[in-house]
Amino acid sequence: MVTTEDKLETLFAKVRTLPKARQELAVEALSEIADEEAYILSDDERAVLESALQRAKRGEFAAHTDIDEVFNKPWS
Repeated sequence: MVTTEDKLETLFAKVRTLPKARQELAVEALSEIADEEAYILSDDERAVLESALQRAKRGEFAAHTDIDEVFNKPWS
C-alpha cells in the first residue's frame, strides 16, 4: 500500500527535476500550506463570502451567456 509519505517523496523527487522557476512555485505553495498561522478573514471578506454562499444555496448562479461573455472578452 502506498502511504502519504511515499506519495510525498515521489512528488518531491519530481519537483527536484523541474526548472528552478517551477521549483520556486512549488516551494511557495508548500510554504503557504505548511504555515501554521491560519488566514483570518476581514469582516468585508467574510461578508462577501457569506453573501455568495447564500446565493449559491438559493441556486443563483451566473447564466452561461454571462460566463461565455467573460471568457470570450479580449483582454488587453
